[in-house]
Amino acid sequence: MNAPPSTPPAPDRFPAARVAPHAAHAFGGVWRLTLRRYSTLTHWLFLGGALAVLVLLAIGAGQPGDGARGYVSWLARFYACFLVPLLAFISGGGAIRDDLRADAVDYVFTRPVRRPAYVVFRYVAHLAGTQLDFLLALTVLAVVGLAFRSTGVMAALPLILLAQVLVIGAFTAFGFLAGALTSRYVIVGLLWGGIIEVGVGTVETQLSRLSLIRQVLGLLEPVTGATQAVTALSAPALVALFAVFAVVMVAATAGLIAIKELAGASGRET
Repeated sequence: MNAPPSTPPAPDRFPAARVAPHAAHAFGGVWRLTLRRYSTLTHWLFLGGALAVLVLLAIGAGQPGDGARGYVSWLARFYACFLVPLLAFISGGGAIRDDLRADAVDYVFTRPVRRPAYVVFRYVAHLAGTQLDFLLALTVLAVVGLAFRSTGVMAALPLILLAQVLVIGAFTAFGFLAGALTSRYVIVGLLWGGIIEVGVGTVETQLSRLSLIRQVLGLLEPVTGATQAVTALSAPALVALFAVFAVVMVAATAGLIAIKELAGASGRET
C-alpha cells in the first residue's frame, strides 16, 4: 500500500509582521520626527519672536534701582521658577496632544512599536529639544545681564541652569500626563498651580515640600538671597526628587496611552 499523503502544516493564524519591531530603530524614527521641527523656518521665527519678548522683559528687570541682586533675582524667580515651568508644561501637553490627533494616530500608533515605548521615546526626544531651546534663552538672558553689568550673573548661572534643567524635565513630564488625560490640559495645569504651587507652596510648614517650585526656590537661596522657612533639600536630593517625579509622570502617561482607545481618521469616516 502506498503511504498516505503527508498533510501540509496548518498556516499560522497571524502572518509575520512585515517590519520586525526594533526599539533602537523606533527611537531613531521618533527622534528624527521630533527634532525635524528645529530645521523649519516657522520654528526659528517663533523662537526669535519669543526671545525678543524675553529680552524686552529682561531689559526692564535690569534697569537700575532694583538693587545689586535685582536682575539675578528676576532670573531665578520669574524666569526659572515661573516662565520655564509654565512653558515646559504647555509644550509637553501640546506635544502629546499632537500625537493623539486622529490623523496622527493612523500614522504613529500603527507602527510596530509598543505604545509605552513610544511615549518614553517621545518624551526623551521632546525633552532634548526643549532643553536646547531654553539653554539658548538662558544664554541670551545672561548676555543681557552682562551688558547691564548686573552683579553676580556669571556666579549664579550654574545654579539657575541646574534649576532650569530640573524644572523642564519635571513639568514636561507633567504636561505629557495632563495632555494624555484631556485636551483641556491647561486647566489641569492651572489647578495644579493654584492648589499645589501657590496654595500649599506658600504654607510655611513641611507641607510646602509638595510644591516643586518651592523646592527650586530653596535650591536658589544663594542666588535670590531669600531664606526659606523650611530647610531646603540638598542639590543631589533635589535631582533625585525631580527625576523620580518625571519617571512617575512618564510611566503614568505610558500606562494611560497603552489602555486608551484611539480613533484614527479612517475610523471616523463612516
